[in-house]
Amino acid sequence: MSSYNYYMRPQDRNGNNHGAAGRGRSQHQASSSSFRWRSLDRSSYDVHDMRSRHRYDERDMNMSDNQRQRDYVHDSRSSDDQPFASSYRSGPSGPSRYTSSSSRDHAHQRNSSQCRKGSRSPERHHHPHNLQSNHRYDRSHRQRSFGGGASKDASYEYDHHSLACTNRAEMHHAPSLIRSNEFQRHNHAENYANESSVGGGMSNMNSYHSHYHLQQIRHDPKSTSHSHERRPLASRHEFSSYPRSSQMNSWPMSPQFNSNHTIPELIEIACDNLAAMKPSATAAFWNKVLKQMNGRNASSPRLPNRHDHEELGRHLSQIFEHTKRTLRLFNAKDLAQAIYSMSKLVDVLRKRGGTRCAEDIIDTSLSGLLLNHDMTPNKDLFRSFACESRDKLHLFDARGVSNLAYAYALVGYVPQFDDGSDLFDLIATQAAGRRAEFNAQDISNIVWAFATVKKPHTTLFAAMGGQVVVLKHLGQFKPQDFSNTVWAYATAGINHPKLFDKVANHIAGLDSLDRFTHPQDVSITVWAYATAGIHHPKLFEKMANHIAGLDNLDRFIPQDVSITVWAYATAGINHPKLKSIVGLDNLDRFIPQELSNTLWAYATAGIHHPKLFEKMANHIAGPKTLDRFIPQALSNTLWGYATAGIHHPTLFEKIANHIVESDSLDKFEPQELKDTVWAYATAEVSHPKLFQKVAKAAMQRKAEFNNSQHLANLLWAYATIGITDKQLFSSFAPTSAKLIDSYNNQHLLNVAWAYAVADVDAPTLFNDDFISKCIERKDGFEAKELCQLHQWHLWQTKEKSRACLPDELQDRCYNVFISEDPRPSKLQDDVIAQLSSIGLEPREEVIMDSGYRIDAIVEVNGKTIGVEVDGPSHFIGKGRVPTGITILKGRQVPSIDGIELVSVPYWEWNKLGKNEVKKQMYVRKLLCLTNNDE
Repeated sequence: MSSYNYYMRPQDRNGNNHGAAGRGRSQHQASSSSFRWRSLDRSSYDVHDMRSRHRYDERDMNMSDNQRQRDYVHDSRSSDDQPFASSYRSGPSGPSRYTSSSSRDHAHQRNSSQCRKGSRSPERHHHPHNLQSNHRYDRSHRQRSFGGGASKDASYEYDHHSLACTNRAEMHHAPSLIRSNEFQRHNHAENYANESSVGGGMSNMNSYHSHYHLQQIRHDPKSTSHSHERRPLASRHEFSSYPRSSQMNSWPMSPQFNSNHTIPELIEIACDNLAAMKPSATAAFWNKVLKQMNGRNASSPRLPNRHDHEELGRHLSQIFEHTKRTLRLFNAKDLAQAIYSMSKLVDVLRKRGGTRCAEDIIDTSLSGLLLNHDMTPNKDLFRSFACESRDKLHLFDARGVSNLAYAYALVGYVPQFDDGSDLFDLIATQAAGRRAEFNAQDISNIVWAFATVKKPHTTLFAAMGGQVVVLKHLGQFKPQDFSNTVWAYATAGINHPKLFDKVANHIAGLDSLDRFTHPQDVSITVWAYATAGIHHPKLFEKMANHIAGLDNLDRFIPQDVSITVWAYATAGINHPKLKSIVGLDNLDRFIPQELSNTLWAYATAGIHHPKLFEKMANHIAGPKTLDRFIPQALSNTLWGYATAGIHHPTLFEKIANHIVESDSLDKFEPQELKDTVWAYATAEVSHPKLFQKVAKAAMQRKAEFNNSQHLANLLWAYATIGITDKQLFSSFAPTSAKLIDSYNNQHLLNVAWAYAVADVDAPTLFNDDFISKCIERKDGFEAKELCQLHQWHLWQTKEKSRACLPDELQDRCYNVFISEDPRPSKLQDDVIAQLSSIGLEPREEVIMDSGYRIDAIVEVNGKTIGVEVDGPSHFIGKGRVPTGITILKGRQVPSIDGIELVSVPYWEWNKLGKNEVKKQMYVRKLLCLTNNDE
């Protein structure tokens, strides 16, 4: 899930989804990755984890062969869109200098290349990322570049270290142009260093070749070979600037990179030819490094000694600096390819934690160049790319625009400009105006990027959504394009029903979903519809049948499982076939958040799966600690078991102890505090220390409880569990009064009932305004709510002597309160039988003036006594702590009806067994009877 960060929230006691209220919190984690879930309005969903799952077709970065042929093969024409047209020549391809000593003996072997007249080779195309070594180049062009003058049959020599072809005759007649082992730059640095823009100060390339690319070759007529002494890289590349011309008709020979080169070999080739590297070759270098990094499953080959480690890192740094120095010469396609490759490298390095091991000099070096210590991107580098891209953005094609947005979203950086705009604003303007040029992948990539960086640019999303809607068919969309597109709109909170309907209708109308081979495409698609609140039963039915029809669900990783069941639960669709999606064989694969979200989803959807809940509870309650469970995961887990009605005391005890033993509850949000105590109250699990700690934390942060549902459920939980913390209720009375207009019927009367149980006076809350609210909503109250209102009315009028409800509403509440049919238990029948056996005449199920029903009424010495047989349901979790209902009845009956009320707890009666004598002695003692009183 990207890493994505999904945020999802549980529902209230009646199963109403209340995930819409709340706030988002990102975890980079991540996420993801690790990652977090909540519903859309609380998400930051990482989607980092979504980021990490976004697959990309790198082949789309490559130009067509014909385009590259035109770029690299010399053409006498000069045009603005081909500023670097020149003869194309090969670089070296041989053993890397970063190899073992046994292979280093061959490092100076050169690839010979026969120079032929006529540069075009129609039978071979030159791919920018896999340049061929058996190329041809234009000798006549080189003659022009070096000043001409050589005879037609003049011989040329090729030095693969300096990438310079030199005319032997010239070398002897022009010694002033050449310095041994050094570039001649000092006398001409001013010619290029002060150029402020592409296109100035360069009339021809002769001086460029003379002063930057000629290497002295010591020619021995008696020898068939030449000396190629290796020089330090600093002497080869010690120059401060490069020519800047938009109409250069010549460029030195660029190096060759192919897929078979290792990263050390790529670095060696680039360093040997650094001065001759075109921007397109520089972009190709980073793309090849990326591909090699993606294909490396182990650390890079260990180099023989520390010197080679340092040399490799130093050479990579020089290529990096070369890239930054020549950035102004990059055209739009080169910029798109280079920034894409570097952003993907950042993503790869982040997943590896920056460096995998101390010996991996490649990871270490790349991390030092592209990342900061805190794993954030090198903003100076990416800002430089952004500035260059801004000036040339109108030259980017649709794919380049979407790739640019994708790259910056992947690294999580939105460059800001001095005029107050940012790169994504400019991209949005460009893309919206050219929406017809965008294909399926371009659309999905660009909206994914804007959603990932939290830039819900309405104009862009409207334009791209409109482009999808006007398409006659969506056949060009792949499953990933669908999932990324709808994910982006759901995450950005952009409402576009026509887009969602068109995508859903297309998917639902397919004969099969065999193309949805990646479970993530299924899970993310249904997640997006559930999060956006788009109801489309046919789509969910189609997806569920597809999942159920799969022979093997092993490809569904825990994240896919939890996302999918969450989506169906949130959409309110109960599909029994989804039971099979969760494998119970190995729960160790699930991270805590995935466990909690899966439990939450099954509970919310009402899918009965006792085996799943039992196994997950045993897994969580096992010997492992709960340190990896964040507060939300803990509260969602508890909520899931409470809502599903699954009783697991060991699990609840372990989680309660973990919370109590934590240093503080500062990381718990108000909703998580509320959900925790609500779950214990609903599951009827008593843990006084837990409730005390939560109460203390809630009072300290009462200003944060500005959500009516959170506060109502918190107070209800304490009253239900029978913990009447008067300080807690007094503290929240003013806040409850402020939120009275936002309470729904259930929340309004839950609060009233809770204060009645706690017996905490709150005149600022319960006044004429409260009574007016009750009168306005009387027709919407359900039976349980009317019973709560009756008990509150008794508390206010009989115990507090305050204003009461209108007679009509009073009568309605009273009639509902007494209408419940009595259901005497065997325990109750046994107690009444013993009362009769000692000579008393008990009256059963007596309704008092208050409306309460008493199990038995007896007269003892002229005194009326009510006998309550309190079975397990009268206590928390079949324990010995009375529920809030039991506490309120035990207080109101004596106060209002004026009779004494005695209790027969079930555990005391059960101890007596079948001994009739002991039972009779028990009731006599309970009623303070002696033998003479009978």
